[in-house]
Amino acid sequence: MAKAEGRATSSLARVIIENFFYVGLPPQMRTALEEDEKRLGMNRRDYINHLLFERMRAIENKRRRS
Repeated sequence: MAKAEGRATSSLARVIIENFFYVGLPPQMRTALEEDEKRLGMNRRDYINHLLFERMRAIENKRRRS
């Protein structure tokens, strides 16, 4: 069981790191996100939270219109 938990933790850590550093995104997309982050004066953690919050708002607005 400990081995399985270790693998699950490793997988989670890898996903968090990949998302935090925009691993796997095309260079143009990574550059655009980094520039937007700087323009808004946010650190990476706050910027990712901002993106998720804005997406949630868009989903809520779509539901209201339906």
